[in-house]
Amino acid sequence: MVMQILSRLPPKSLMRFRCVHKSWYNFINDPNFVDVHLSKSTDNRCSSKISTCVLFKRCVLNNEANHILLSLVDLSNDNNDVQIESNSIQDLNLNNVPPLSVGPRHDCLDIAGHCHGIICLTDFSENVFLCNPALKQLKLLPKSCLRLPQPPPKTLNRLQSTGVAVGFGYDSRARVYKVVRIVMHFEGFWILFYPHMAEVYTMSSNSWREIKTDIPSTVVWSSSSSQIYFKGVYYWFALELDKQTLDENKKVMLSFDMDDELFFDTPVPDSLQDSEENYGSLGVWNESIALFSYHVESGVSKFIDIWVMDGFCGIKGSWTKHLTIEPIAGIGMPLTFWNSDELLLVATDGYVVSHNFDTKVLRNLPIHGVLFEHFQAVLYTSSLISIN
Repeated sequence: MVMQILSRLPPKSLMRFRCVHKSWYNFINDPNFVDVHLSKSTDNRCSSKISTCVLFKRCVLNNEANHILLSLVDLSNDNNDVQIESNSIQDLNLNNVPPLSVGPRHDCLDIAGHCHGIICLTDFSENVFLCNPALKQLKLLPKSCLRLPQPPPKTLNRLQSTGVAVGFGYDSRARVYKVVRIVMHFEGFWILFYPHMAEVYTMSSNSWREIKTDIPSTVVWSSSSSQIYFKGVYYWFALELDKQTLDENKKVMLSFDMDDELFFDTPVPDSLQDSEENYGSLGVWNESIALFSYHVESGVSKFIDIWVMDGFCGIKGSWTKHLTIEPIAGIGMPLTFWNSDELLLVATDGYVVSHNFDTKVLRNLPIHGVLFEHFQAVLYTSSLISIN
């Protein structure tokens, strides 16, 4: 009975209850209770049609510089009206993360996956972090086992390396959390490509190890490349370049199976290949991988096609177009679904809006940022799982 009651409480309350007595501390920290609490939290999020927690990554103007801010926001749908309580916007304290600003290349912070209340963050240099906001835990992962030491400034004709993609998820077979990182080696100004390499970090060992990969050396990612974790698989939306001209050859979706540690590639709909101005981003809709395909002119989305992946975990399936959202004035790009008929989008003025594609109603939310192309949003479930 006690377990059933406590397992329904949020982690913030349970953290206070641990101080009541040593027996409570041991009970709440017990792995069996942690598993039961996670199961309840996940079931509540999946079954809830009223309230959903969303993690936003946005850029804010601070002292005339653009800085990264991570915010947890509780959205509720009461009487078909999206509500945000004034005290439900929680900006995460990342004091242990080096100061980060948005620059011309990869010097920014990205959400590289969320699973079981743990968030993975990367700045696309050496640094990868794991964070559990509910437990107020933040951890910097060990250095890569594949990246080369940083060369002296203005060094061009020397072999260099950089992390181009990072993903976080759960290996249900081994019951361990993993981070996968793809490393690119190059000489000059990314002119001479070498085969990609990959490494996996496991939380239980707190170390990296190299794994096999056959990803073509011409596949690249950008700081705005879409990515998502879902049901044991991590997905990236990427580009394949022409090896001679370095022009865009085609858009691709790559995936990584956390259990088997294998990479897969899945063709994207032909409509995305028609123009460089056709963009794609990934989400989850009704327990399936969804692909947003949208054409952008002057920073504004002209339409949004929503495709759904058919097939096992979205690895070897095909795409079916389920919906087209007609142009909405001032909308920059889609972010994520927060329930089955509500889609979060970011406007060109930096504000987030919720669009109900059944009723066509558009509602403004008090979430704002600059540089809307750097927005990210993922559905978040809190947990008691420690990253230490």
